[in-house]
Amino acid sequence: MSFEQKVLIRGVEPLDVIRCFHDRKFVEFLTALQPVKIKSWRGINDEMEASFSFWFFGWREIRVVHKNYRVTRSSLEFEDLGMKLPFGLSHWNHHHIVELHEKGTVIVDKVEMSHQSLVKKYFIIPIMLFPVFIRRFTYRIWFYLMEGNTWDSFKRFKSNEKI
Repeated sequence: MSFEQKVLIRGVEPLDVIRCFHDRKFVEFLTALQPVKIKSWRGINDEMEASFSFWFFGWREIRVVHKNYRVTRSSLEFEDLGMKLPFGLSHWNHHHIVELHEKGTVIVDKVEMSHQSLVKKYFIIPIMLFPVFIRRFTYRIWFYLMEGNTWDSFKRFKSNEKI
């Protein structure tokens, strides 16, 4: 099963979005309104792992390893590959893409997942995609509420610091 969504963040430069993806506070915000606990998260570079627990009639754990990390000043890509998956899922790949758009920045989430049981698969898909789906709103809330509060600290890095 595949799912893809694109979220346009108007008036925000890709570098600002890229820096947020490297910040644990951003991940904490994206999961804040959900029954999710971040167990470990050290970054998104290749081979870094992250694990989360989420509640759905009991606590469930998902652990991913980050792969295929690529970054420039105007784009970012990396994938979360499932290592430990809940509900009997056999495959999880969440491809994150940040890219320049004429009106700002586009954040793309592409998710692929599979399950052995066709019946369980259609019960589990909405549960697993809900945290990705609501990013349509949480990405915008983060960037529009934080604009002006955070960007000043990034401006000094734009001209002389590597990503």
